[in-house]
Amino acid sequence: MSFFEMLDKHSWIITLLMVPVTVGIAAWQINRQFAKTILAQRTNKLDELHLTIYKEIADKIEMCESALSKAHATVLTLPSFFEMKIVEDQKAVLEGKTESSYPILQRYPTLVFDQQEILRTLSGVIGVMDKYEIAFTEFYGMKEEISKTGKKLNGVTNQFNSLALQFLPVDIEESDRHKFGGAKVVCPPMPDKEALSAMKVLSRACTEVNMDLSSYIHDLRVEAQNCLLSSLFGNKKAAKRVPGNPKYQVLSRTPSD
Repeated sequence: MSFFEMLDKHSWIITLLMVPVTVGIAAWQINRQFAKTILAQRTNKLDELHLTIYKEIADKIEMCESALSKAHATVLTLPSFFEMKIVEDQKAVLEGKTESSYPILQRYPTLVFDQQEILRTLSGVIGVMDKYEIAFTEFYGMKEEISKTGKKLNGVTNQFNSLALQFLPVDIEESDRHKFGGAKVVCPPMPDKEALSAMKVLSRACTEVNMDLSSYIHDLRVEAQNCLLSSLFGNKKAAKRVPGNPKYQVLSRTPSD
């Protein structure tokens, strides 16, 4: 009997022996594909979670940036408005008038509201980082510096507002106007030279710390993008801030151990 005849006669044996091998290969392929599918699903879920977290902190950052910008504009311009009012009043006196019609439109409650909005929105940013602490393990140093700068801004803003309160007009409620001769607005005397100078100093201090905090919030946005969104965009990285003056600090993540 030739080899091929014998092989044909006992082919069922070969087939039987090949079954476990075939089943093993198929099982390996299925397991491999299953593992890939699980990994892909896990990656997709992680990407979805990263996107959710970024959207949440990005919304809080945007609100904080808006609050900082509004407060910055008020504190920066208020001393100039007082200066202009003083100049216009001096012109009015020369013309035989008591004072000019140049108005100081800012009010103390607005200053307080702006300050409170910074605190509220900044707390919102920090709150997201605390809520998703495991996603922000490398952000501890940034969070501490942002919190410290926020407290510093609140302190110097308190000083500025306390001084401005002495000179800002006060709107009188209609029910109380009879106490002030029917006046709708009570205008205190304008700041003297020393008070105006002190106000300018505090204004510059507020502006400087406000800009520091705004810059740090920008740094946080960049690092949050690089941490949470990079994998969604081919591992691209958003460019970090480069100050024109090297004395200004740029915040970055601290790699975890």
